[in-house]
Formats: sequence, C-alpha cells, structure tokens
Amino acid sequence: MAKGSLLEHLQTIPDPRRGQGRVYPLGSILGMLVVAALNGESSLRGMWKWAEAHWGRIGEALGFPRHRGVPQYGTLWNVLAKLPEEALMAAIARWAETEGVRVSLDGKTLRGSKRRAGLPAVQRIAAFGNAVGVLMGSRLVEGNDPIQAALELLGALPLEGRVVSLDAGLNHRRVVERVLEKGGPV
Repeated sequence: MAKGSLLEHLQTIPDPRRGQGRVYPLGSILGMLVVAALNGESSLRGMWKWAEAHWGRIGEALGFPRHRGVPQYGTLWNVLAKLPEEALMAAIARWAETEGVRVSLDGKTLRGSKRRAGLPAVQRIAAFGNAVGVLMGSRLVEGNDPIQAALELLGALPLEGRVVSLDAGLNHRRVVERVLEKGGPV
C-alpha cells in the first residue's frame, strides 16, 4: 500500500455494522478515538467527552457528516464491541510499515491478573512501533511459552528492512530466525 495517513489506513477496515447502523463512518470513529487518546484520554468515556468538547475542530477534519454531531457513547461502545481486533491491528501495522517504523518485541505480565491461587498471571507478547509510539500487535502467551507467542506475532507483522529489538527473554535463535525469514536486516 502506498504511503498514507493513519486515518486513511483506518478507513480501509471493513465495517462490521449492518447497513442501517452506519450513520458515522468507521474510519472517522476510530480516528476520533485515536486523536482523543493522543490528547491523554485513556477510557472510552473520556475519549467521548473529549471529542464532544473539541467537536468543532475535529468533526469535519476526521470525515464526519457535517449535519451530525458527535456520535453517542453507545455508538462508540457498539462499534468497538463488534470490531475484530485483528482488523484494527492490521491497519495500524500497514500504516506503521509505510512509516519505516522500528519494531520492539516485549513480554508483559498483566498487573492484577493473578487473582486466584494456582493460576498463572496472564502474559502477552507485544510489538511496538518505536518511531510512532503505537502497538502494532500482541499475542497471548499460552502454556507458559513466550517464544511461541513471539513467533506467531512476528509472523503477522511486516518486517522487511526493519530493525527489530527484543526483550532479553525473547532473544532466542528461533525468534531471530523468524525475523530474518521475514526480511529483517542481517
């Protein structure tokens, strides 16, 4: 795909809503949430409130219909509930690819996820685009095998010509081989 803005890439995501439920363009809704997050909002309600407060400056710029106000909170919630995470992550990865982003793989244990005795804490492997500060993808660590999760994640990312840095726990021959297979620099 040719270079383009993040908004242009978000507009390529297939809309999971039925036809009559598409009052607002999906790409515009996602763009609004991204802009609100970049302005410090971390909850959906906070993003919605931020968009309401700044609607005059962002509505048209993000491609919303002129005669409509900010989407309702329930609309945002419903859109995100139906949106496949993979489709969103793929659009972000395509955008990051056009920006020549370096990729960092890191293992994370989700805080507070070990609540019951005998169950392990939830772990994820995440790929970050360094230059743009964006999560490019993540995989759940299953069976206490972070290497396998890293291999699956790397398989889904565009790596040709990219520098890939690894968490020390992921510095494994199989992981390095996958980066090289996908066109990472030698």
